[in-house]
Amino acid sequence: MMFQIIDGLPGPLPQICYFFLALFPLVMIHELGHFVLAKLNKVRVDEFGIGFPPRLLKLFTHGGTDYTINLLPLGGFVRLAGEDDPSVPGAFASRPKMARAAVLFAGPMANFLLAAGLLSALALLMGVPAEVSEKVPLVHVGTVVDGGAAEKAGILADDVVLAIDGQSLGALAQASTSKPEASETAAIRALMDVTNARGGKPMAVTVLRGAQFIAFQADAKRITTEPAAGFDALSGVAVTQVVQGDGSVRAGDLIWDFEGSAATEPLVVRGSPSILELTMTPRPDADTGRAIIGVQIGPPTMRDFISWPAAMVHGPVKTVQIMGAMVSGLVAMVRSPSTADIAGPVGISRLSQQFARQGWEDFLLFMSLLSINLGVINLLPIPALDGGRLIFILVEALRGRRIEPSREAVVHLVGFALVIGLMLAITAFEVFGTR
Repeated sequence: MMFQIIDGLPGPLPQICYFFLALFPLVMIHELGHFVLAKLNKVRVDEFGIGFPPRLLKLFTHGGTDYTINLLPLGGFVRLAGEDDPSVPGAFASRPKMARAAVLFAGPMANFLLAAGLLSALALLMGVPAEVSEKVPLVHVGTVVDGGAAEKAGILADDVVLAIDGQSLGALAQASTSKPEASETAAIRALMDVTNARGGKPMAVTVLRGAQFIAFQADAKRITTEPAAGFDALSGVAVTQVVQGDGSVRAGDLIWDFEGSAATEPLVVRGSPSILELTMTPRPDADTGRAIIGVQIGPPTMRDFISWPAAMVHGPVKTVQIMGAMVSGLVAMVRSPSTADIAGPVGISRLSQQFARQGWEDFLLFMSLLSINLGVINLLPIPALDGGRLIFILVEALRGRRIEPSREAVVHLVGFALVIGLMLAITAFEVFGTR
């Protein structure tokens, strides 16, 4: 409902709203991490602000901290006393090295914990993505190219190809003499071969639309089924009438056991599935010598529902894996700057809108990725960022005395100016299309 209201706003307002909706909680969580650790380490916190200055309203003062509402809704901030001046009473700069390091690291850690929590919650409620067994003769349609043969035939993204000219992909795969490559299944290779052979000639394509596949996790003895009307052509399909709290199966699901496919387990088909017969004419391509239909295809995926303990482990493990991938990407970007693809505020707003339109699940997944990214970026050894300040603490520990606070303050000021300048440059490139 919220997304529908936002999408109904005029002009660029939807993108702006999605940007704030995605980023505001992440920045607030980041600053809350700093705030909590600062309080625990007896650092005086002068202000905890919601939004960025200028100030609109001071809500109240508690424990020596002003709690304020500010004009720019980009997140929030924590103003610590004496960040670079240890002479100030309760100064951050006067605390021991480990205390200062804990306060600095708490912001990124809060982002990592938020991402882990979101990923665990999504895994528990929505299941985790898993590839359907390659023994199941299905092909998932990803991106559909505008103006291509598939698009003209009416094929949509997320359709699942079942058969060509009435022959199932399983039968076509068994009859095929070509072997699939490493990244292909037998069904994908069979579909590619038959479409290539039909270049310039129309062929009937049977697709399943509006279906979500769920891993079958139930005791078949506790499920009452009956034949599924309208799905007679699919061997082994039944509709669930009664499910007595068993596994991931719900009343109204279809159970597809793929008779004769050698699949070890059935699939649960959820949603509002329908079977369509479409006519498509592959276009011969002179450059490749093959027929082109204008789609990106791959093996279908399913949702595998996991237990509470498994979900609690899944979130942190996935967070660490994503962190590793992001660090590897940053290293590759430094080694080859020409291949870098950096998103600024405009790019983030566009992605926020794109994922929101795909549903709450995809939007929360995007927020978790953005939260991890925010944590990783803040730990980079750049002056003014948390990572830059941590480097100064490390240098202090190695040399036995700290760098002159006034000099450190100048370095962080210069670093802050460079970071802001970089963000403005990226935004200009995104707006004016000069990237």
